[in-house]
Amino acid sequence: MKEFLIKRTLQMIPVLLGLSILIFGLSRIMPGDSIRLKLGPEATAEQIEAFEDSMGLNDPIVIQYVNYIKGVFTGDMGLSLQTDRNVATDIVETFPATFELMLVAMFLAILIGVPLGVISGVKKDKWQDHLTRVVSLSGIALPKFWIAIILQIIFAYWFSLLPVVGRGNIVPTEITGLRLLDSLLTLNFEAFINNLKHIILPSIALSIATMAQIMRLTRSNMLDELHKDYIVASTSYGLPKFMIVYKYMLKNAFASTLTIIGLSFGALLGNAFLVEAVFGWPGMAQYGVQAVIYKDYNAIVGVTLVIGIVFAVTNLIVDILYGFIDPRIKYDK
Repeated sequence: MKEFLIKRTLQMIPVLLGLSILIFGLSRIMPGDSIRLKLGPEATAEQIEAFEDSMGLNDPIVIQYVNYIKGVFTGDMGLSLQTDRNVATDIVETFPATFELMLVAMFLAILIGVPLGVISGVKKDKWQDHLTRVVSLSGIALPKFWIAIILQIIFAYWFSLLPVVGRGNIVPTEITGLRLLDSLLTLNFEAFINNLKHIILPSIALSIATMAQIMRLTRSNMLDELHKDYIVASTSYGLPKFMIVYKYMLKNAFASTLTIIGLSFGALLGNAFLVEAVFGWPGMAQYGVQAVIYKDYNAIVGVTLVIGIVFAVTNLIVDILYGFIDPRIKYDK
């Protein structure tokens, strides 16, 4: 296991370096004058040139990239044009909000998607199966922003049940940056309820597509397991159907479902850009949206690198979990 972790970690390095080179180069050829946008229309040519010199923008692009990578390893990801702060500082402040949203969304996707997929597989071609398939297809087909707007209209404007914008106005003592967890750790239940109400709608909007994918794959895997010999033998021995389905079939079917869960967790970060924009959620994705609007190239590169790291680490965790779910997988070979 130790050798496997070292090998996979080393494999992540060239991938992240390649991503950084690609996005760094693209950020430098973006259309528009980000410096003039920063300094305003009244800025003189001398002021613009002086600012570009201070940012190192007049150096060859290779030198700029080398200086940027050196800075990344020391915690300096460059100056953000929209906040006038180190991009690393902005990401550290905004990432917990996005990460908490992703965790709640993935929890909902698994909590609802796996049981519905099991029911759909076991009840093949019955009304439960047809209903579940309609729900899953709708979840995949419908745009994220449209789902978010519909949720706002129903739960916020029509019934006034849940807040429509923001993360919450009661902030618990910060320990992890995840407000729901911090509320529980500090026993601040008022803050927990307040922040839970604010996260429900955006997490549902973010989770629906992933929930649908998990549902469809679980159904497919359950159908594959349904007619295998061990299921026939377990049934002939008179084992309860509930035990056969949830103890044996689901365990074997869930191994491949774990792959889509891992990939979808990284994809949630990409989908969060639309969801956070609609709900005004103050996370890293919202920060990334503003970075694109302001042509804040350092922030764009920083946010993209974090997305790449999330994907890489998630895939590593999924590979490790495979070994616990399927003992046949050996990492030392």
